[in-house]
Amino acid sequence: MAYFNYDGQKIEYEIIKKRKKTITLRITKKGEVVVTAPFYVDDGYIEDFVKSKAKWIVEKLKHVNDLLNFRDDNINTGKELDFIGQKLILKIFEDNVDKIKIFKQDKLLYIIVPKNFNIEKDQEVLRQKVNNWLKEQAKVVLKQRVEVYSQRYNLFPNKVVVKEQKTIWGSCSSKGNINLNWRLIMVPLDVIDYVVVHELCHLKHPNHSSRFWSLVKEIMPDFEEKRRWLKENGGRVIIK
Repeated sequence: MAYFNYDGQKIEYEIIKKRKKTITLRITKKGEVVVTAPFYVDDGYIEDFVKSKAKWIVEKLKHVNDLLNFRDDNINTGKELDFIGQKLILKIFEDNVDKIKIFKQDKLLYIIVPKNFNIEKDQEVLRQKVNNWLKEQAKVVLKQRVEVYSQRYNLFPNKVVVKEQKTIWGSCSSKGNINLNWRLIMVPLDVIDYVVVHELCHLKHPNHSSRFWSLVKEIMPDFEEKRRWLKENGGRVIIK
């Protein structure tokens, strides 16, 4: 295992030699840095290549580690959940109910479970219920934000769908359909609005041309700040 130091952080990476013509770099789901290179490329050249990608590697590792922490972290009373720029505190308690119920009150998210429910053993069930609640909230809030900006700037999509999107926050099809990632419900409202504006502008400019970005800026002059927030913090919209 080779390694180098970047900005005080030790970055380890594995080198795999194959019959190929190019060098490729990837981060596995477990947070492993893997470099695949042709047999004839020496390790010194590979090291220089990896170092040139150091900033990207650190950003990706942070994102992967956030996701790993999300999967490993239990849902218990006192945990925090990002919700439209707020930190909701989870409160879990047992009651005479047939199924799990979830409701929000101020900055608290109450999760009521049946008395025979095992909180420690049934974490996956709890996680799914919380995600389902978030998805329902996302459908309402995100569509409302689309409506606000559609009416204000006369940009009307054919259809708006809020769904699971693993690698993107939003998309706009050639048919004028806008898809939004339900996890946007866990970012601040102004950042949600940026993604909404971004996709609505694609209705007029289905590309990332200068005209597209000019329209985005016309609607949201400080969009770069929102875009930067999303790049730097998007991987942390998780239960902590």
